[in-house]
Amino acid sequence: MLMIFISSHISAPPEDLTYQKKLIDYTYDKSMHLILYGMLAWLIVYFLREFKIKYRYIFYIAVITAYLYGITDEWHQSFVPGRGVSYWDLVFNVIGAMFGFIVYRLWHVVKYKRGWHAKHLHE
Repeated sequence: MLMIFISSHISAPPEDLTYQKKLIDYTYDKSMHLILYGMLAWLIVYFLREFKIKYRYIFYIAVITAYLYGITDEWHQSFVPGRGVSYWDLVFNVIGAMFGFIVYRLWHVVKYKRGWHAKHLHE
């Protein structure tokens, strides 16, 4: 969360009103939301699995936590010069959180069902 806060606190240079944003501008911005909030959700899931909570509940906790933090992050950006509030950023935050959950779940299945852990159990 601190990494997200610091990265969203960086002010943007004044916009050139004649500049037309290109696809790469949007791609970079939205991919950063996917990555950062995916990492946030992955860490939340990793933490909550220690408490033996069911994955269904962990999914909701991780996605809702990322969504709520995303709201506070967008609010914070409204005070940073050159930054603004974007509802699309919130959408990509939630998608990133879901993606982070799915990546953790797949990693966990591979690790414990077919990965190194299962091989060592049978030795």
